[in-house]
Amino acid sequence: MLTQPPGGGGGGGGGGRSKAAIAVVATAVVAAAAVVTTVLVLRGGDGQPSAAPTPPEGESTTGARPAPDDPRRSVVTVPDPVVAPDWRVQTNADKHNAFDVPPEWQTNSEDTLVGYNDSREGADPQDVLVAMSGPVEYMYGWCAEADNATSRALAGTKAGQGASGVEEAATNEAKNWVLAAYDQEQQGTFVTSEPEPFTSEHGITGYVVTATVTDVPQDPDAACEGPEGGKAIAFSYIDAEGDLATWVLVMDTGYPEEPSQETIDAMMNSLRPYAVD
Repeated sequence: MLTQPPGGGGGGGGGGRSKAAIAVVATAVVAAAAVVTTVLVLRGGDGQPSAAPTPPEGESTTGARPAPDDPRRSVVTVPDPVVAPDWRVQTNADKHNAFDVPPEWQTNSEDTLVGYNDSREGADPQDVLVAMSGPVEYMYGWCAEADNATSRALAGTKAGQGASGVEEAATNEAKNWVLAAYDQEQQGTFVTSEPEPFTSEHGITGYVVTATVTDVPQDPDAACEGPEGGKAIAFSYIDAEGDLATWVLVMDTGYPEEPSQETIDAMMNSLRPYAVD
């Protein structure tokens, strides 16, 4: 999990722009619908990525959830991967979805929360502006010299807040996440796409928006060189319980091991209903 956001110290990786990451255990977090942020990592358990998620999600603050806290919710089995037999499955019972990731990605417990808090000068670093739950991570610990272990990419799901519909939600989330992870001072070149309709191969329908940022000044004191830029992909939809939800992928761009569009498409197409009462 990002103990620092995905990009060089400030996004998915951990080297370019300095953003303080904080690892804590929490039962809930309020993600403000604001446009700029930093990194706050809230994880359950021992704070380390796991090889498989722990179903289903309850209110535990330890990450060890042998049974649901709500006696009305039955224990559900982690589904098999649908992309390939060796892919991993990340579940999120609270957000009613599951999705697959390649075997080199790491999954986490469903009660792991990851997000960004405001690291701008004069801001309260405890103000959480964006957060997702049940995250997966790519290239965890890639920057061995960093004070905190970092990842090149992460993806997870969050509830919709403050948006009038799925198109607006996807636009807001893509913009918020890429700025939060990579360019809180808004010094780079930012581009966001128009909302595009998308339906996963398992019937989840909504809109997807991609936001990118480039030319962000590098932190000369960072332990590892930061990425050339960053990207956030937000897919917003109405979940099986009738609630607005958004699946978000945040990732470094411009390095040799960057996930291909084919991989990203496979992950998004694997999104499927899960733990629906």
